[in-house]
Amino acid sequence: MNRREKPRYKLILNMPDLVARHKKIGSSIFTIIFWALFAYLWMPLITLIAWTLGLRHSYNEALYIAELINFKHLAFVYSMIVFAMGGALLLWALQEYLRFRNINRRREPTEVEMHELATYTGLVESNIATSQLARRIIAYHAKDGKVMRLE
Repeated sequence: MNRREKPRYKLILNMPDLVARHKKIGSSIFTIIFWALFAYLWMPLITLIAWTLGLRHSYNEALYIAELINFKHLAFVYSMIVFAMGGALLLWALQEYLRFRNINRRREPTEVEMHELATYTGLVESNIATSQLARRIIAYHAKDGKVMRLE
């Protein structure tokens, strides 16, 4: 039976008379809430466009003037906090620089000999040498993490 021969069943979504009343109400309320949230999230852009077009509300202007004094104080406090945190980070960076400026802690890793690697993994040296030259290998591990074999 191909796709065209399959019987078509009507979904419950296409038969709203079969949906329970409380589910319809719940779905409608849920939809209204999220449409309101969506409109709320777009409000800054809508306000910007309205201001650009010259549409303003008088109570918003009065509120803006009254809150401007509080905003200036709040901006000052926030900027002081930001500068204090930035200064603390700069002092910490300076302290670490002075602490480690003449110390080179980077070392080249020591080279591991083939027999040491074979002893550690428990594999044959020739198998390890061919695996190092391979472009792709599969390593099988035991439960304790040791390499069992390489392919």
